[in-house]
Amino acid sequence: MKSTSRTILAVAALLGAFAGAAWAGPALDKIKASGKLVYCSDLSAPPFLYIDPKTLKPTGFDIAVGTSVAKAMGLTAEFKNIGFDGLIPALQAAQCDAIISSLYDKPTRREVVDFVDYAIVGNAVIARSDSPLFVQDLQGLSGKKLSVERGSVNEQEAVEANTALQQGGKPPITIVTLPKMSDAIQQMVTGLTDGFYGGTATVAIYNMTNKGAVKLASPQTSSFATGIATVKANSDVHDAIKGALQEIREDGAYDDIVKTWSFESMAMKP
Repeated sequence: MKSTSRTILAVAALLGAFAGAAWAGPALDKIKASGKLVYCSDLSAPPFLYIDPKTLKPTGFDIAVGTSVAKAMGLTAEFKNIGFDGLIPALQAAQCDAIISSLYDKPTRREVVDFVDYAIVGNAVIARSDSPLFVQDLQGLSGKKLSVERGSVNEQEAVEANTALQQGGKPPITIVTLPKMSDAIQQMVTGLTDGFYGGTATVAIYNMTNKGAVKLASPQTSSFATGIATVKANSDVHDAIKGALQEIREDGAYDDIVKTWSFESMAMKP
């Protein structure tokens, strides 16, 4: 009986050692010593992440996920507000430990960072609710003005649509790029552009605070996985975040966040 008990304890200790090894490494040790997981985030993209006008604190779906992941790692979360096109450079410059900012997991980005995906997000053209604009795809915006967030995949897709239009001998889209999503939306709302190209969830959150001011002006044109990004050299941090995300998916915390923010259609499936 004593031998069996010693065997069980030995196995438990061995498993604990393996678990510790999986969540260990120089970068992760430094983070653990600080007691916090610092994210680079563009806090201008509701409902994913933005500054709550009442509390002046970061809030949104991404903020909730990032906070929950940090908690599962035994850490507190901190969010540094950085323009979208500066997120990866800031991460590479060690201004933060990871990026959480509705950042699409694309092959070109995977060349420089690793991802732990946590949602699937779709895009569409968005217009003022009183606008007659409705197009089937981005090329339908030929000759019109479209605002996008600088450095986003939305900007890239608009540029690709322009290439196709020019090859077909049609007037191009006038693409207006702004450093923050909120700035790009405002260009459309004030009538400086005909539409804004971004996440479909943007309509719901904007209309919650602006009484039906905007509408979807196209079908969903694309969808991408979004993920928490880390530099490739810090595989220990990536592995720890991956493990923490799996933990909150298993214990129900992730599902609670999804329900709170009505992200059921964008949630990662088991």
